Amino acid sequence: MTDYRRDEPNPFPAAGHGYPPPAKPRRTGWVIGGAVALAVVLGIGIGVLAGRPSDPPPDRVAEPGYSMEHVGNACDLVDPSPLRKWSPTPKGPPHHEEVRPSETSAGSLSCEMRYAGSDTLNSAEILLDVEFTPSSYSNWKRGALAKTGEGKASGPITGVGTEGFWHSEVYGDLVANTRYVLCVLDGNVSVRVRLNFSRTREVAQMHRTEVQPIAEAQARKVLDGLKGNR
Repeated sequence: MTDYRRDEPNPFPAAGHGYPPPAKPRRTGWVIGGAVALAVVLGIGIGVLAGRPSDPPPDRVAEPGYSMEHVGNACDLVDPSPLRKWSPTPKGPPHHEEVRPSETSAGSLSCEMRYAGSDTLNSAEILLDVEFTPSSYSNWKRGALAKTGEGKASGPITGVGTEGFWHSEVYGDLVANTRYVLCVLDGNVSVRVRLNFSRTREVAQMHRTEVQPIAEAQARKVLDGLKGNR
């Protein structure tokens, strides 16, 4: 008789042949969950940063100390009245020029006024130059102080602008010509005032002690006028 039990599986396997090991858990879910969590954290961080106020803008560049914006006529900055003490009659109309700031120029102003006395040999003139660059002052100073010799003198001035100097020249035989220049630097502006006098030898001559206060007062007037145009 046939024993069918030989074909039935043995419920008690022999030692060394246990059940197959359980399958390893899949990590896909953990990876996805971690990525989601990271995205949430990053999203929160970005939101916090976005909610913070941005860094303050850098400080604005300081406005220049002087401006010619509202100067229509450079001769409006000039006071020629002291010159009329010696030469009261105007020699033609004043000449002025205004060069507005541009990509190639910081701007400049100039004015010329000339006067004559009863004798045409006795004349006086005032010339004003304004440059909105400190380098102009250095150039004027270098050129003026290079002139040395008999009848020439130079020196510093104080009380007008942050830096200044004067230079004078006296020359001539029959006619004494006095050339006096005063230059000052203040902030972004260079100012040059030139006073020229021609006097016959019979007329009292010009001295620096009376010419320099005129030039200093004129330089102050120019600086005050340009401050009002800031």
